Amino acid sequence: MWITRESGLGLLALTVLAREGRASTEAIAERFGLSAPFLRQILGRARRAGLVEGHPGRKGGYSLSRPAQEISVAEALGALGGRPAPVRCLAGEPCPLLEDCPTRPFWEWLQERIEVWLSQVTLEELAKGKL
Repeated sequence: MWITRESGLGLLALTVLAREGRASTEAIAERFGLSAPFLRQILGRARRAGLVEGHPGRKGGYSLSRPAQEISVAEALGALGGRPAPVRCLAGEPCPLLEDCPTRPFWEWLQERIEVWLSQVTLEELAKGKL
């Protein structure tokens, strides 16, 4: 699966939560020019995956359910429905060359390295700009 718009925006929202501790979907949406209902839907997916907790009330919003240094980018993207794939065939789309593609081993090798790297990068590192 490609990294979708939803998973990209979800990662943005999770990074804001890692940076600020708690924030509402409305505040995040306003800051970045996004749709609050769309962002609420994305963070609902993150809540169901156990990455965030919702806080009702006037000063409510969302916060991470675990420390940011314990949540990898790979885990976050996986929960939000995105997984990096350098080419369409590895994203599950049909490929007429699947049986006889000389470059597929390279793309698989690259995808594995990307996944390993993303599993080592945490939300804390994103929040602190340590990349």
